[in-house]
Amino acid sequence: MKGNTQFIAAVLTLLLLTLINPAYSLSITGEGNEPDTVEQRRSGIFFLPFIFYTPETKLAGGGLVNYYFRESGSKTESRPSSIMPSLIYTQNKQIMAELSTYLYWKDEAYYSEGYLAYIKFPDKFYGIGNNTSEDDEEDYTPQFVRLKVSFQKKVRSGLYLGFRYEFDRSKLTELEADGLLAKGDILGSERGIASGAGILAGWDSRDQVYSPSSGAYHQLSATFFRGTLGSDYDFNRFILDLRQYFPVFSSHVIAFQSYINTITGDPPFQMLSLFGGSHRMRGYYEGRYRDRNMLVFQAEYRIVPVWWRFGLAGFAGFGDVADEFSDFRLSSFKYSLGAGIRYRISPEERINLRLDFGFGQGTSGFYITFNEAF
Repeated sequence: MKGNTQFIAAVLTLLLLTLINPAYSLSITGEGNEPDTVEQRRSGIFFLPFIFYTPETKLAGGGLVNYYFRESGSKTESRPSSIMPSLIYTQNKQIMAELSTYLYWKDEAYYSEGYLAYIKFPDKFYGIGNNTSEDDEEDYTPQFVRLKVSFQKKVRSGLYLGFRYEFDRSKLTELEADGLLAKGDILGSERGIASGAGILAGWDSRDQVYSPSSGAYHQLSATFFRGTLGSDYDFNRFILDLRQYFPVFSSHVIAFQSYINTITGDPPFQMLSLFGGSHRMRGYYEGRYRDRNMLVFQAEYRIVPVWWRFGLAGFAGFGDVADEFSDFRLSSFKYSLGAGIRYRISPEERINLRLDFGFGQGTSGFYITFNEAF
């Protein structure tokens, strides 16, 4: 969502939640007529409808549901599992249907993530590299089915080991006739399948998964895409994600993230390291810069709540992309600065609606989503 229309959508969403929040946030009780206060803390469900307008989509709307719960018999302070489906449909007959799952069981001895999506949505391509021009912008519409699953086992307190699998079947439609993608010279501009499996290791000592205020989250993953797994592309992707959270006052938190994504082999352009978006380097269109390697460093100061269910946040980022690690130059790194509003949908679980405005070098953007960027 871009421009003034996104700001209007943000305000409408906040007003909707403020005025009728009780109708959209429900606690799930046990069987019988009398509510069980323990069970109320164990699970819940909320709904969020939204509308927006952009030149690419015209009038668009949709909604999402977040159902969170804890396994029967688990500790009430254990981390909640969640299932979150969402759907967007536009006047231009574009669609985005997603299902995300985050599941804990056996008192967090096992953890699994899942993501399934069908997406047909407009996008922009600026070329590959860290010095592409706005004049290189071309519109295209990808249509793809995407699946991501991972399974992890706790091997000791805070330490998880596991495996992951990814599948992506994509094709491009509505290309610009004189654009780079229409020429077919860029890998991924033809329809294809990326299928890969890999391993991951993580350390998680966060006090809370939705809006952490202390602890750390570190994860290292390696995913290998091969023809033996049905992939049309052969490449490897390695990601190192380091996050740390420090409580300052009773409701103040400073969060830091270092993120490294490196790719070897021959990936399609859609699966290169993408710079920008709602999680890393806010203010840049996701994919505004893309290449094999990406370095991002971010910090955020969060105050929730400031008044009632509302909070504030300020953030800064520093990063870039490059073909090889030896190509990174500190002088070419790009900055991201911004601030945002938080609305706490579920005070008990610390689930926030996040509205952020970020800007960088000659660019800016609004973001409306759930939970923190990192």
